[in-house]
Order: sequence, then C-alpha cells, then structure tokens
Amino acid sequence: MTIKDFERLDVNTGELGTGRLFVGPDGSQLNLDRVNVLWAGTDTIRQMFEGRPEEHQFHEIADAYEAGVGSTVTIDGYAFAVKSGKQGGFKYMLQNNQLGLTLLYKHFYAEVDAISTHLKIECSPQWLYERDKYQINDELFEWAGKLLKNPKPNAVAVHLAVDFQGWEPPQDFDSHFVTKARRVQRYDGMAEFRFQGCDSAIVHGRGTSFTFGKANSLQFCLYNKSEEVDVSDKRDFMESIWRAATNDDTFPATCYDEEAPVWRLEVRFHQRIINELWRGTDAVGPIYTYLEADKHLTGLWQYALRSNRYEYRKDWVHPIWTFLRDEVSFGHKAPPIAYKREKKTPGCGNEKNVALAFGNLLSIYARNRFNAQQAWHCLKKSGLWHDLKAYYRRREITERMLYEMVRDGLTQRRLQGKVAA
Repeated sequence: MTIKDFERLDVNTGELGTGRLFVGPDGSQLNLDRVNVLWAGTDTIRQMFEGRPEEHQFHEIADAYEAGVGSTVTIDGYAFAVKSGKQGGFKYMLQNNQLGLTLLYKHFYAEVDAISTHLKIECSPQWLYERDKYQINDELFEWAGKLLKNPKPNAVAVHLAVDFQGWEPPQDFDSHFVTKARRVQRYDGMAEFRFQGCDSAIVHGRGTSFTFGKANSLQFCLYNKSEEVDVSDKRDFMESIWRAATNDDTFPATCYDEEAPVWRLEVRFHQRIINELWRGTDAVGPIYTYLEADKHLTGLWQYALRSNRYEYRKDWVHPIWTFLRDEVSFGHKAPPIAYKREKKTPGCGNEKNVALAFGNLLSIYARNRFNAQQAWHCLKKSGLWHDLKAYYRRREITERMLYEMVRDGLTQRRLQGKVAA
C-alpha cells in the first residue's frame, strides 16, 4: 500500500512541490491560500528527575499536606498549594498556576529514602513561552535541586502544538483519520476537557473537538482553541501571540482574524514514546531533557503526522495534513533521520492482559488470606512473572515498588472488596 500526497503548485511561480494549490486524483484541487499559521511551539513539558527527596523540604511538604485543604508551602519564595498527587503516581502535588509550574513529588510506590523518580515538573504554556530552551533547562534543574538530593533527569514528555486559521475540520473528521490508536473521542456541544493550568474545564463547542490515542502514548488533539482560551482565561495571552503572526499579503500588519475561529492541532508525546523513539533510531542519542529533545522537535512532529494521517480519500493524504506536516517547524529543520520506535520485545503488546491478570491474581490471593510474602512467592512461580516485571520496568517501577503494590493491593481488597466478607 502506497500513501500518496497531492501534487503542490505555486501559482505565482509555476514551481511544483511548493505553494498552496494542491492537485489530487482525478484533477481534484484544493487551494489553501487562506490558511494562516498563527503560532507553532511547545505547549507543555513534563520533566522527570530521579534522586532522593531532600529531607527538610519533604517533611515541610508532608506537614502541610496533613494540615488539610487550603494548605500551602513556600519554596524559593513562591507559595504552592499542596494537594494529593496520587492520580499522577505521586504522593504530593504542589501547584502554583500564577507561576506556571506544577511539581509532583515523592513517587507513590517508592520509599522516601530510595533513589527513584521522585519528581515530575509540569510547565505551563506561558512559563515556556517566556523562556528560551536554555533558561527552561537551567530553571528546571534549579527546581529539582531544591527538592531532591543529586537530581538526575531520566525522562521528558513534550506536547507540540500549532494554531491556525482558514480551515475547519468537517463533522466526519474522525471517520477519515487513520491511526493505530484504539481510543477515539469526539466532543459535541458540552464536554469536559483537561488543560494545563486548570483542573477541568467545560467547553461549549459549536463545532467538534477530537482526541485520538491515550495520554500515556502518542496522542492527537484537534480542537477549537478560540473557545478553550475563554474557558481557561488565557485569551489575552494567546491573542498577544496570534497578533504577532503575519504573511506576505498583510506584512507588517497581522494576519490574525479576530472574527474567525482558531483551531489547534496538538501532538502529545508521552515520555515512553520519546524513549522508544530515541532507543529505536540509531542516529538519535538519549533524550532525557527538553534541551536534548529540542533539535528533534520538527522531526518528531513529522514522524507523528506520517504515522497518523487525515485522508482526503483512501490512501490519499488530505492537503491540510500535508501542509501542517511539511510547513510547520519548531525552531529547527527536521534532521535527515528516519525515526523509528524501539521494536517490541517478547511480552510487549499484551499490557492490558498482564495488568488484568495481575489484578485478578491479587484478588484470588486476598480471598485466600495470603499475606504479602506468600502472594509475592506465588507471583514469582506464576507464568505471569516475567511479563509483569517487564510491564512495570517500562513504567519505571522497581521490584521493591512492585512488592509494595502487592502489599497495598491485598490490603485494599480485604478492606474494600468482597473478600472481606
């Protein structure tokens, strides 16, 4: 099967391979002259560090958390609200939306004195926009040094985004989107979204927003950014960026049309995908930080839009997808590298079955009153053990942390489940 792009023609010069006029099969033509890219950049970074929590800071945060709702802790002169970080796999979440940073602290399944991924820093779009890549790198290391002893970066997740006007997705966009992702969501009218900087937001959509893939993989989101900025109260910030956009016809004036909707295509690379890409591509070295990822951002964007595509018709890429794939860049041209994800090893690809079998085994052990050591011994003798270790190793969960999950899982099943009867 060959995937084909429309021929491109520059109507001003007659040159093939460039321009906004796309000529497809059977002479069909689409002109994207009215499409304007208003901004392309990094929307979110999630930087992971491993190390041991700094004792004084840890106890101060723990005390604030125990004090209850509304508690805060001050770090380097900034006040952070202290909340539970369990949903993200951490004990504590420290949030300061005004600063634009969220700190997830103390891995939930690791002892406080163990070297582990005890810190994840989530950066807001505005925090990123106000800094260059070197400032971003330096400041993230500074924050890590305040919370961990000898912090070491060990993974990074990146969200890339492009805002554009002049084209809107049709209602059946999802039926023409080709992806390996099994999870596809579309939001018509009222829907709940999660955006950086707000816990949840209700988006009242006159159009439709689409999400393809899971948050812990390679995820695509196409949505009406004009509506979202009102919900997240970021209109002034985003419009200050959009108004700086120009084109050949409007320069030096802006090409941003305040009356037209702005659509955003966002590609979210989970740290697991970043790791699989640099490990599977010979020409790419380790990528543990945003600074190391920076020169590959355009290449990663193009890789994602080739691996997943919006089709005009079967096996023909829609011109808007070709345009966004080839014309958008993130500070650097794409290097001449064929990015490939690390090949699956035996036991990979059955993650859902492994997790399900693990949970069911714990329920059986709890029903039979096994203690943690008995359950651990039985797990090691089961045919699940090899795949189970590989499954959690890929999620940076050590064997000691896995044992604690077994112990806690047995306790929860006895206290909350039917096995307690």
